[in-house]
Amino acid sequence: MSDDWSPDFQPHKWARDKAEFAAWMDGATVRAPWKRNRFTIWRREQHAKQMHDSAAAARKQKADRIANPSAELVAAYQELQAAEAASGARLGCARGGDMSDPETVRVIARLLNDHADKFSRKE
Repeated sequence: MSDDWSPDFQPHKWARDKAEFAAWMDGATVRAPWKRNRFTIWRREQHAKQMHDSAAAARKQKADRIANPSAELVAAYQELQAAEAASGARLGCARGGDMSDPETVRVIARLLNDHADKFSRKE
């Protein structure tokens, strides 16, 4: 096994990748640098695919929350609408953030209420 590539310069990475590399190479010994390079490219591709899939799942989950709002989200939006009515402001597209998250909506309503209270006391 002295012919096997054993990267002394990155031992922790090799310990992490050894089993995956062996499966990728179907147990063959690694002698050529191009195989190590190709494995690195393959790992990057796998990582990019995993990131893409997780982002797509998050987008789908957000779309599902918006399409089927929970009672908590509906109540949070009612608080926001009450805060908008009390202050006379309409946030519209300036809201930002994840508006499918009830806690975010409540925080924005609280900020709007605090802002309205601050300016109503000055009058």
